[in-house]
Amino acid sequence: NPVGVIILLITAAFVSAVSSSSKFSNSIGFSSKPPLRMSISNPSLSTLRITILGGGNVGSTLAQKLVTCNKFESVEIAARDPAKTIASIQEKGIINVPVVASTPDSLAASHVVILATPGLYGDEDIKSFVSSLGDMSDKVIIDATNPLGPFSDGLQVLTWEGGTSSGEKLQLLLPKSKVYKTFNTVGVEHMREALGKEMLIAGDPDPSHRAIVEAVVAAVGFKPFFVGPIRYSRNLEAMAELWIHMAIPGLGGRDTSRNFWFSLGGDP
Repeated sequence: NPVGVIILLITAAFVSAVSSSSKFSNSIGFSSKPPLRMSISNPSLSTLRITILGGGNVGSTLAQKLVTCNKFESVEIAARDPAKTIASIQEKGIINVPVVASTPDSLAASHVVILATPGLYGDEDIKSFVSSLGDMSDKVIIDATNPLGPFSDGLQVLTWEGGTSSGEKLQLLLPKSKVYKTFNTVGVEHMREALGKEMLIAGDPDPSHRAIVEAVVAAVGFKPFFVGPIRYSRNLEAMAELWIHMAIPGLGGRDTSRNFWFSLGGDP
């Protein structure tokens, strides 16, 4: 990958989080964890438990990076079909990441939940999705998704339709959680080799929660850059659309390759 500062896009979004309650590991088979509820109240990084909802390219890449950095107590993927996800990530050479069934109990055992699933925007769809998560009180939610319309319509972000972002909608429906939009402005290939490129973050400015998100972003290899409250999620989703339209031929933007990014200049 070229050397430089980036802000690219990856399209991920939401998916149903209801499945069987079994827990799997892609390296050691079956195991179990008691369904305890974890709160974010001032844990050290070494005690943080992170669950990534979604085991596709983005979810599995983030999981592998967070596992191999060895800075957190646990990192796991939650998926609707753990056996299928294990087989899929093993084909990519990822063998060190546990995979669990996506149930409210598996999410309750984490401090941080990263959303790396296909995208929703409609109010009822998002309400149903949030309901499937269970009690998310006191958790940090990292939203790595973009609410994209169909390819036939040009992969436009649906943010334009309602004037608000999916990140803002999530925060409205999860008032006892801290929702942060990040990882949505980069292509997955840059997650594999972040190389200190900037990663924009929008969400609650509370120092303790923001520090947790910045630590997760830094652990993947990016340089975290906080832009402001969750209202700016709409700007990050718009940047995602621009990146897609330039990276994918035929969508109307200038044709480029995926090896480009938006740079931050000056001295912010």
